[in-house]
Amino acid sequence: MKRSLLNNINNKKSISIINKIKSDGYYLLKNGIKQENVKKLLRITKSLHEDNKKINYKGRPDRDSKDLRVYNLPKKNKLYINLISDLNLEIILKKLLNDKYYRWLPDNLPNYILNSFNARSSGYELDLHIDSVVPFKGNYPISIIVLFVLEKMGSENGATVVVPHSHKSGTYTKRKTNKKKTISAKSGDILFLDTRTWHGTTENKTENSRWLLNAVFSLWSLKQQVDFQNSIPQKILKNCSKKQKQILGFCSIPPKSERDRINIKCGYEIFK
Repeated sequence: MKRSLLNNINNKKSISIINKIKSDGYYLLKNGIKQENVKKLLRITKSLHEDNKKINYKGRPDRDSKDLRVYNLPKKNKLYINLISDLNLEIILKKLLNDKYYRWLPDNLPNYILNSFNARSSGYELDLHIDSVVPFKGNYPISIIVLFVLEKMGSENGATVVVPHSHKSGTYTKRKTNKKKTISAKSGDILFLDTRTWHGTTENKTENSRWLLNAVFSLWSLKQQVDFQNSIPQKILKNCSKKQKQILGFCSIPPKSERDRINIKCGYEIFK
């Protein structure tokens, strides 16, 4: 059994985190990542950025031109997959995102999926926005952002900004609101956000990086932003468990035709 990359989150703590996400739209977990793993993840992320910084990514908006970015992390290193499938994370995400009527998998297993997973160091200010795409009211989020903080962040170096309770508004953002809250965090902290929560970043006014890992998890039925199934190399996939492959979306791939199957939902039998 692989060692956890995160510090232990017991059931009582997970319930507290879930309740705060539901009430406030976000929660900052202090010291969520073990420090030896923070250092390892930061070293790998910086190295990947150096290797890929000259790539001209199609579709990248001008507002990101000052950002430092590494895209599609599961494709790059198995450690990132271990991070997003950590049991201490699963205990929270299952209660927020699992479809209780999924049926093709036992209730004790995750059926939510990874929607996207990138690394970012802030550049220009990022305006308030929502990642749910469509604003809506209700008690059930369709996706959750998990930000793994690898370097200390504050108002001067591109910290995340949130508007508490905005996930309950059912509206698009009001970017001139005076209700914004800047999240200061240390390396190893983890920030959870309902994707309906209005959020953005301050401008990084320093010459230093402010790396964090940005993972978005969603209901199994939502379209993923990356084709993980075909982009992750076999040398990484062969070392992934069935649970990890499911989180990467392998149990909810649309069939090629009706002769393949007639249901998007699958269980682990698809790996036979």
